[in-house]
Amino acid sequence: MAMPETENFLNELPKISPIELPKKLMSILEEIKSYGINQLLAAYPDFFAILLNQIKKKDSAALFNQTPPAVDLLSDLLWEGVAGQLEKRGESKAVLQKAERKMRINIEASDSPFKSHFIVQEGKISGGSGLLHFKEEDFRFMGPTEVLIDLLLGDLYLGFSNLRLQTAGHSGWLPRIGPIMREINKIIKGSKEEIKIHF
Repeated sequence: MAMPETENFLNELPKISPIELPKKLMSILEEIKSYGINQLLAAYPDFFAILLNQIKKKDSAALFNQTPPAVDLLSDLLWEGVAGQLEKRGESKAVLQKAERKMRINIEASDSPFKSHFIVQEGKISGGSGLLHFKEEDFRFMGPTEVLIDLLLGDLYLGFSNLRLQTAGHSGWLPRIGPIMREINKIIKGSKEEIKIHF
C-alpha cells in the first residue's frame, strides 16, 4: 500500500457518506494489514484517533452492523498497533511492568458486533477481536458502541462512573486497569498527553 493512499483516505474520511464508508473501510483496513500497522503508525501516529472519531460521527453501531468483518479486522489492527507502540515507549512499558498480576479484559458492544479483548502479562499487552471465555476474563466493559469508542479514545469524561458504561468484575480491578487504559488512550490518540480517566 502506498502511503499517499492512506493520506488521501484520512483527508477524505470526513466527506465519505455513511453509505460509502462500509465498503471503503474494509478496503483501507485490508491495505493497512498488508502494509503493516506499526509502519503506518510511525508515519501517522493519530491514525486510529482520526478513524474512530469519524466512525463515531457516522453512527458507529449502524456502520459496524453493516460490516462485521471490518469490525474484527479493525480490532485486530488496533491491538497490534497498541502493542507495537507501547513497546517503543519507556514510560508506557513501565506502567505495564508495574501491573501486579495478569489482566484479561473483554470489551463488548450492546448494539453492534464489536467484541474485543486485551491481556496484560509480564510487562506486555496483546489483544484482538472476539471475547475471551467468560471463565478466563477478569473484567468486562459493556455498552453502546459509541461509548466504547469513547473509552478507547480516552474521551469518556465520566470514566468508569459513566452510567452508559456497564462493567462486570470485581471493583478492585478498576485502580489496576485505569493506568493501563490511560496508556492505551495515548497510543490510540497518537500523543503523549496525559489522559484523565476518573473512576
